[in-house]
Amino acid sequence: MVYYLSLSIPLGIGLTIGALAVPESQGGLVARKVRALAVPAATVVLLGIVLQFRAAAHLSVVTLAPLFALTLAVCGLVAMRWSQSRALPLGVGAVAVIAAVIPEIPAQFVNLSRAMSNVLTAVHVLGAITWVGGLVVLAATGIAGRRNITGDGVAADWVQIWERFSLVAMIAVGALVVSGSWLAWSHVGTPGQLLTTSYGRALAVKLVLVVLLLCAGAYNVRVLLPRIRALQSDGDARGLFHLAAQHFPAVVFAEALVAICVLTVVPFLRGSARAQAGSPAAVSFDLGTFGVGVVLIAAVAAAMWAGNRRSVTPLEPSAPVP
Repeated sequence: MVYYLSLSIPLGIGLTIGALAVPESQGGLVARKVRALAVPAATVVLLGIVLQFRAAAHLSVVTLAPLFALTLAVCGLVAMRWSQSRALPLGVGAVAVIAAVIPEIPAQFVNLSRAMSNVLTAVHVLGAITWVGGLVVLAATGIAGRRNITGDGVAADWVQIWERFSLVAMIAVGALVVSGSWLAWSHVGTPGQLLTTSYGRALAVKLVLVVLLLCAGAYNVRVLLPRIRALQSDGDARGLFHLAAQHFPAVVFAEALVAICVLTVVPFLRGSARAQAGSPAAVSFDLGTFGVGVVLIAAVAAAMWAGNRRSVTPLEPSAPVP
């Protein structure tokens, strides 16, 4: 879990400062608060490096390269504490992405099925650390600053962050659904294997937690964001601050706790339910499988587009604020 957090947190910090929040040069107070998390985050990343190094069965380029990349991320996080550059956080986030992808780069091409498995695993990891990293960083920032930061500027900053992060999270969720469907089919042959194998039980717990996150995300997009837009258009500064800068971070904090639970389950996903149950391996990747994948991607994209279009309809200004 600590290792995945060491990938997620630098990406979340880089994404928030570099792309989501109002720049500090324009008076962005939230970005300044996020930057204050850089040194504690560097400590978490350093702990992840040490634990991953000690857990490595043998040292190789594939093992050491991600750790070296994370070491660069640690240096960048420490430097961020005294620099207001937006390029540095983006660089830290990019290094975290590289560290996550390196283990999925094969030394040589074996076959198409193996290559697709590597690609989809990398996509799955990137979707997960983007989603989790954003949740953890925004939750920590919101909870830490909800009592000592006030003002219309902060509320407007948070409104921009929630709007932009909802789009980022939607893309990450789409990547997780598509890649996760393929990986689950590859490792689980029948629904019964979700209960009769250790891999299946761990996956079942993870799926339940992910569904809870999806429900929370749907609540954010379909309820909280429309209320924020309604309050903004109505000029209700007090209600906007309460919802965007106080209530929303509390909701995201609960989501972040669930996301950390998901990362706790991931290390237990070792092997395959198919192998543990003695059933045949999944069929090789072919054009038929590719066609099903294209249909799945199109369906997920269409559903997310439709959900996003419906969520932008503002509620009446008189809608109650939680």
